[in-house]
Amino acid sequence: MSSPADVWRQRSKAVGPGLAARRIFADLSNGPNSQIKLVEEAHRNGQLPVISYKVGGDAMGAAHGEYNAVATRAAAKLASYNRPTAVAFWHEPHGDMTPAQYVAGSRQLLPIFKRGRLRVGPILNGWLLDNQVSTFASYCPESLFRIWQWVGIDTYESGTMQNPGDVKPAQRIPALRRFVRARGHKHALGVGEYNGYSAKSIADAGERLLSTPDIWFGCLWNSTGGKGYELSGARLTAFRRTVRDPRSAYR
Repeated sequence: MSSPADVWRQRSKAVGPGLAARRIFADLSNGPNSQIKLVEEAHRNGQLPVISYKVGGDAMGAAHGEYNAVATRAAAKLASYNRPTAVAFWHEPHGDMTPAQYVAGSRQLLPIFKRGRLRVGPILNGWLLDNQVSTFASYCPESLFRIWQWVGIDTYESGTMQNPGDVKPAQRIPALRRFVRARGHKHALGVGEYNGYSAKSIADAGERLLSTPDIWFGCLWNSTGGKGYELSGARLTAFRRTVRDPRSAYR
């Protein structure tokens, strides 16, 4: 699951047992220990930290290696826990930078985090898989596939809560797998954030995560903002069923 740190305990308590991964947003411009207490808390709770590092909005600085030193210290700290950890650079980069900047920053930073039980990959804009696959592919050159150990997206429902669209978050999960496999790769897959306007949308996304081969993690964004809405009622019940399903990481 993913939610703001100040309401994490409240919302994880509402969900109850079964949460096996925690999405964490960190920033290397704040130093190597950015959000490290959240990482430690996730480890204590037996959850996979899914960490995405930004760099204070400085895409060009990342591309030029200006955050490599702090990344080296952050990677050493994460690796010292000797626990599985997913690490990404700048989730949903489309609209924030050019593909060239994203590729350059990823090539600088992600190899630094490839150590111990840390695994690196992207969390890309899943909606590009609807009808802008060539744009999605521009963030996925072969040079990055050689660095990545998993490939992920964020995926939300189109439209609004009052007027949902035709594209549901579940649809992009097999689309991601088709894209990666069509490129000839066998990477593990992940979803950094998903949400839905109805219990059915949330349940369907959960079923896709549980039934699609090679999924490593899937985190629901449990908060109101953008296309996300805090879980309650039937939507909360639908998510509880996903995290407690025997096919999930929770036993």
